Amino acid sequence: MFASPHRDPTREPTDRERAELWRRVEQARSAMLTTHDGDGRRAARPITTQQAETSGVLWFFIPMEGDIAEDLARDPRVALTYVDLSENLFVALRGTGQVLKDRAKARSLWNALAGAWFPHGPDDPRLALLRVDVERGEYWDAGASRLIQFFSIARAALTHTSPRHPGNHREFRA
Repeated sequence: MFASPHRDPTREPTDRERAELWRRVEQARSAMLTTHDGDGRRAARPITTQQAETSGVLWFFIPMEGDIAEDLARDPRVALTYVDLSENLFVALRGTGQVLKDRAKARSLWNALAGAWFPHGPDDPRLALLRVDVERGEYWDAGASRLIQFFSIARAALTHTSPRHPGNHREFRA
């Protein structure tokens, strides 16, 4: 089990740490996108990140007509959650989503896997882009390998003490 490592709420991530975070988010690729449905309840669904800009802008392919586009037309607030267990990275982001038709951007982001959902390529009339402008977020980076974490937890269980968790927890505004 992962518990929150050291937290320093007084320190914003450095520019280098932010750039590294966006690189790792883009590398993680899969996220859970949460929007607000027609009844105002939260609705979550998986989505694949196409690009994470260091400015805090995330790009995704979505259907022009569908639940995500409909939800965002009513309420642009979104949340994204990334978990990359291989990297011991956990990220929670909040921001504003916008559905766009931008063929040039779609072409620049296009990849073969997107063709499974949009068989007519980046010019598919059903294809839209979701742009998320991240406003704030937080991340937990355990920093240590799973083996080191396991031994830390095992030692804590044997000694009846709390495990020591290396790593960082940072909150930030984009």
